[in-house]
Amino acid sequence: MQNDIYLYSIYILIAGLLGGLLPFIKKWSDELLHLFLSFGAGIFIGTVFLHLLPEAYAHSDHSSTPLFVLIGFMTIFLIERFLFIKGDGGYDHSHLVVSITAMVGLSVHSIIEGLGLAVGYQFKDIGSLILISILAHKSTAAFALASLFLLAKLSRKKIFLMILLFAAMTPIGAIMFSLSITEINHEALEPLLGLTSGTFLYVAVGELLPEVFHTESNRWFKLVLLILGITIMSFLGHGH
Repeated sequence: MQNDIYLYSIYILIAGLLGGLLPFIKKWSDELLHLFLSFGAGIFIGTVFLHLLPEAYAHSDHSSTPLFVLIGFMTIFLIERFLFIKGDGGYDHSHLVVSITAMVGLSVHSIIEGLGLAVGYQFKDIGSLILISILAHKSTAAFALASLFLLAKLSRKKIFLMILLFAAMTPIGAIMFSLSITEINHEALEPLLGLTSGTFLYVAVGELLPEVFHTESNRWFKLVLLILGITIMSFLGHGH
């Protein structure tokens, strides 16, 4: 089983890199980038409502989960609106803090995915289903994350390093948990999942959607891509 974890970790790393490289293999126009971001917003919204929140409720008594979601949401709102201003330099600091926040939230979820992969391989046939779900989620999430970093006008080298770090989170989680954890404290996941849900929710509705729909051009196509992103996430199993 341990050898399988190592092999599938390589698959996951490659899937993340491929998804993250796609948005910056060439110079994209702002309008085309907004189309990517519309799809990415659907990925984030789908992740929150179809994956993170159900997981948070599954690992809690339900009473405190909304509070953690609210704390996560308001923390990012306050950081963006009061600690960061739009500068005159090479990139928009507001977009930068949101993109980094998205990466942190996605990385937390990725580590938990690694936990799911490690646990799933304790049971016959479940691990393969989890792997398929993670591969699909990792590639689409990396795509959305790279699009965010492009909007923040980071250099391609920095974007690649960020995507590489993000892509490595699930393999790190899978290997770490498979080596060291035999019993999982599910209650400890509730605050983490709630906070992550709140940060994802702000990224989606507080930053991505206003950015995508602030112009009238291609608004119906953007809406279709938004719904497509949500729909894709609805077909991806939790796997953990």
